[in-house]
Amino acid sequence: MKILITGCRGQLGTELQKQLAAESCVLGPLPERLRKATVIPVDVDELDITDREATINYIRRHQPDTVINCAAFTNVDGCETSRDAAFKVNALGPRNLALACEKVNARLIHVSTDYVFPGVANGGIALDECAVPAPISAYGQTKLLGEQYVERFCRRHFIVRTAWLYSYYGKNFVKTMVRLGKSHNEITVVNDQLGNPTNAVDLAYHILKLAVSHDYGVYHCTGNG
Repeated sequence: MKILITGCRGQLGTELQKQLAAESCVLGPLPERLRKATVIPVDVDELDITDREATINYIRRHQPDTVINCAAFTNVDGCETSRDAAFKVNALGPRNLALACEKVNARLIHVSTDYVFPGVANGGIALDECAVPAPISAYGQTKLLGEQYVERFCRRHFIVRTAWLYSYYGKNFVKTMVRLGKSHNEITVVNDQLGNPTNAVDLAYHILKLAVSHDYGVYHCTGNG
């Protein structure tokens, strides 16, 4: 099996590569079809997914069975001030990947976000995949557009929404809190946000199980509690 991973240097992309190389995860073995998988890791230097022709040509040349799109403009505040850049990466990028995957009959696993929902109080009830998206930020709006393009242009698609990702790699909220806790007696953080911190190990494992599945559609995948 041949798997192309975009955004390969991020938290999730790095963890996916680690599990595929080890052919296992602390949560259990990987599906048999992923053993000895050929992995093609790319980031913006190797493939700019905002370039439609370059994306189609790259995927046509490498003929992956599955593309896992971890590439995104995730700076929520930065999306507000750089809307064009956010639109290109979060919406046009997935569109281009969807078009390319459809041409070679590849699966597309597109990683999305809980920001496609407005984030207003809902009585503590978790939103399932049937909930209607209604983003209120540029980040959420561009990510929802990306989802819609994936659904429209690639029949064999998975959309995986997650939240508050953390890992051993890169920068994340958990690492920041640990670092500040070691150097400060008191820490000041926002107290008006609730979410589900999600371990990249868990998310990568479940994404790789989807990679050999035919149960296409939308999935919510976050940590519990």
